[in-house]
Amino acid sequence: MWNHLLRIVITATLVSAIGTGQIAAPASNEIDIDGAPEATVPTLELVNMPAEFADMAWWAIDLFDRAGLELPPLRFIYHDGDRSQCRGRDGLHREIDGVSVVELCVTEAAFAAKVMVLHETAHAWADHSLTDGRKLAFQELRGWEHWRDYQAAQWHENGTEQAAEIIVWGLIDRPIGMIRIDQNSCDELAAGYEALTGSAPLHGFRDHC
Repeated sequence: MWNHLLRIVITATLVSAIGTGQIAAPASNEIDIDGAPEATVPTLELVNMPAEFADMAWWAIDLFDRAGLELPPLRFIYHDGDRSQCRGRDGLHREIDGVSVVELCVTEAAFAAKVMVLHETAHAWADHSLTDGRKLAFQELRGWEHWRDYQAAQWHENGTEQAAEIIVWGLIDRPIGMIRIDQNSCDELAAGYEALTGSAPLHGFRDHC
């Protein structure tokens, strides 16, 4: 699954600062080696990321690239289980000076961590790419009242969390059940993905919904 992304960045310079654990990837590319049209690779910085978590970040970016969903500049920061850096959660997304920052506060590089990385990257995509029209279509379809207000609505009732979960379902490269949100039948998830992106899911496996 890495071949597509590797073709895109193969002509670019990858700068690695081993002492700080930071890796910066270029903001854009040259034409790939197969002569395919140009594609955009987001600026990427990995801070203190063990190799297995860095792989998760690149895996998530590859899925968005293959789906044609443009990501903003990204910074992934690994906190080695310090959940205070993620407001008590396993992961957190926030924007700082135009950069989408994904904080990772888990220690075990298990499948759940992979899903979390993809979920937080989906928040980065949504905040960067969703127009008011797309949000309105998604709201009319799903019926949520608050896009992001955890005081006024439970986690699963926030539009931003429903969007991130649905993007995870549409992109992820293996079957997965969407048990954290309601309206989670395959048809409802597919309709939500299409309302958000204007396209069919990249994968959208129907084994567990």
